[in-house]
Amino acid sequence: MTDPYRLALVIIIAVIVILILVLFLAAVTRRIRNARKYASLDEYRALYRRKITDALQSGTLLSISDDLRSRPSSLPWRAIEEILFDQIARSDCKKEIGQLFLELGYKGYYENRLKSRRPLIRAAAVDKIGKMLSEFSTAGLVEILSREEHPEILAVTARALSRNGSREGLTGILERLPDLYRRSLVSRKTIEASLINFSADAVPLLVAYGSKSDDAKIRASLLEVLAHLAATPLSLEFAAANLNADDPEVRARAVKVFARHDASADMVHPELLLPLLEDPVWFVRLQSARALGKLKYEQAVESLGRRLLDTNWQVRNAAARALANIGDASLDVFLNILKYKDRYAKESICEEAGRTNFTQRLISNLMSRDETLYAKSREMLGIMHSLHLSTSLHEYLKSGEEDAIKREIALLMRDTAAPRESDRGGEGPRSPAAQSDGEGKKA
Repeated sequence: MTDPYRLALVIIIAVIVILILVLFLAAVTRRIRNARKYASLDEYRALYRRKITDALQSGTLLSISDDLRSRPSSLPWRAIEEILFDQIARSDCKKEIGQLFLELGYKGYYENRLKSRRPLIRAAAVDKIGKMLSEFSTAGLVEILSREEHPEILAVTARALSRNGSREGLTGILERLPDLYRRSLVSRKTIEASLINFSADAVPLLVAYGSKSDDAKIRASLLEVLAHLAATPLSLEFAAANLNADDPEVRARAVKVFARHDASADMVHPELLLPLLEDPVWFVRLQSARALGKLKYEQAVESLGRRLLDTNWQVRNAAARALANIGDASLDVFLNILKYKDRYAKESICEEAGRTNFTQRLISNLMSRDETLYAKSREMLGIMHSLHLSTSLHEYLKSGEEDAIKREIALLMRDTAAPRESDRGGEGPRSPAAQSDGEGKKA
């Protein structure tokens, strides 16, 4: 290799080494600088947290505003902002903290950042304004929602308005809803999650708006929101009015409102859901089965039994779970299906019985004084054991408390595993609790 080539190679190697050293030193320097910055930030956090906490406890928060003034984006500014956001989320002094955000210039600072051409900066500013939870930010957020077109900023604005929880903010979202959905500017789930944050106080306005809308997407969306809020006569009335809607999604979500666990018996009319178990759309049948199971509506047992053989597997599972939730009234339906040749239907019933603790109910019935209930429960447990779905039986044998039930289970498992031979002298099964002491105990 000639000297010029060797020299060029040495220069290239030297340049690479120098670049590596420069990058290494830059990384080390940045890390040291960040460590110092975060250490200083922690000191400011500790200092201002004490001041703000003491002022909140003494009710003198606004009087310390001069002590909290600092240059925007400085370390004290950031520390104070973090502490105030933390306090406003947990404190009952939201109004005072919101006023402090205004006096210290945070509101004006983030409003100026809304003028940025960069969407991420605008979205971050909207989020901060929303976290201030003050009335003065609501009008500005509603204005942004009315004129903004960027999907990310619209989503953040809707969430910010939902944090404020004001009627003005809710109205602003609802008025923009048709355009948002029509142009797919924001996902429905984002809007629904935002509307749920308004709590049950929003129900009258949601129902009023939904009742006037002819848009199936909007009605379905509002019903989904109502299904997550506390049940009220108004929301249930609106749901009932939509049970026969042309759009299947509207019907399905109307059913979900009926399944609210906090609805009192005089508010809900489960019989309205029975026809929907025969709906041509599978997810409407699915929601109907789930709702009737949650409501434990015994008059739905036969209709739910037909859904155990539904063409859709999710509907079959939902029907099995609903019947298990309803309880002993479902025994006849379960036994009829368990004697059916459809193995999938049998396994579905047994699995849901285990998930809902219905199997434990059957085991307890082995000590029932009601001989019919005892016999049906024993028969169903026997069929489950023959299908090798008897984990609950084995668990009770290991850790159950009642020795009499353990003896019943052992006898049942023996009888199921081999051709049945009556241990009762040719008589049908009888509840051990119904026997007299003179007849003795089963081995």
